[in-house]
Amino acid sequence: MTHETKGISRIDLARELDIDRSTVTTIVPELIKNGILRELRVEPTGKGGRPPIILQIIEDFGYTIGIAIHLTNYIATVLDLNGHVVQVLEDELPYTFHQFSRNCMAILQQSEHSMQTKGIPIIGAVIAISGIIDPKRNSIDRSFVFQLNDFDFQKEVADHFRYPVFVENDANACAWGELFPPWNRKFSSFLYLLARTTKFNPDEQVDTGMGIGMGVVIDGRVIHGSHNQAGELRSVYWNTACETGNQVSIPQSRLAGIQHDETVLRDLVKEVLINLIPIASVFDPEAIIFGGDLKGKVDVIHEVLQESLSDTFLASQQSKYAFASPNKGNNEVSTGAACLFLYRLFKQPQDESKLSEKSAWEQIFKLKEIS
Repeated sequence: MTHETKGISRIDLARELDIDRSTVTTIVPELIKNGILRELRVEPTGKGGRPPIILQIIEDFGYTIGIAIHLTNYIATVLDLNGHVVQVLEDELPYTFHQFSRNCMAILQQSEHSMQTKGIPIIGAVIAISGIIDPKRNSIDRSFVFQLNDFDFQKEVADHFRYPVFVENDANACAWGELFPPWNRKFSSFLYLLARTTKFNPDEQVDTGMGIGMGVVIDGRVIHGSHNQAGELRSVYWNTACETGNQVSIPQSRLAGIQHDETVLRDLVKEVLINLIPIASVFDPEAIIFGGDLKGKVDVIHEVLQESLSDTFLASQQSKYAFASPNKGNNEVSTGAACLFLYRLFKQPQDESKLSEKSAWEQIFKLKEIS
């Protein structure tokens, strides 16, 4: 509550949480001592009475890292507790893509090393990849790109670090980025479509296909699904004759040229919109956010909808759904991954997440004591 309001008095905090004031009085001094809260005195208003003392989160209490790992490179974004970007690191993978665990640990260690000069500890990290993620087990069910199946991320990576480290699907990470920080949130129920050209083989010198994922958010909650496959988009035009790894009917050889051929872009947009029609009608989102290679293409998307799909449900309901670009800019995946950690740290934890609010804070306070 203190974080979400950007500052709150002890009295208002007790009222909002529906707890006794004495409980707040007992807890707050410990949080101030641990360096997570500070007190700010409000200037008198001239209306009489003693001005309240406002409690605020200290944004430099610790940093969190979000890492987007691709087949041949990575991007790491470091955020403070208010979600401000502190640093962005980008480089090729230290090792071959087959050495996934080794790459994750090396990137985290490099990120830690780069932040040592600031004297502020890393308190948590989230790694985002293309794949089906099980948040309960903090594991990777399957990743076609990295050739992983039933990969125990907690054991192979997270347990090697003093701070919490989690793994998330890249499209879901982008969705978390739209939810945090809460004062910048535009939508609470939306679909986040992440479409990116990618290499399915690290030896390829050009992009060889496109990965399409979707984050589904309802009332501020990212939905993973009963089999962790919510948002795994597969076109209604797809069949077993389509190329391995492809999610739409357009050949990978054509999709690889989407950045330079507007015909390919429009064909992809049309097929994606057709697939979104039943999804939008069922979930009734406030917005559909287009990221990745579709970022900044909202005008084209509107044109395709009106020119080729004007008689469809989506076109008839267009005034109800906002078509939007991401609010996190170019590094939407890595920034969103870091936002996931912060969002869950300051909110009540979701049942399916391995990240427990209480245990995470206990781990973080122990880390601060060591540092």
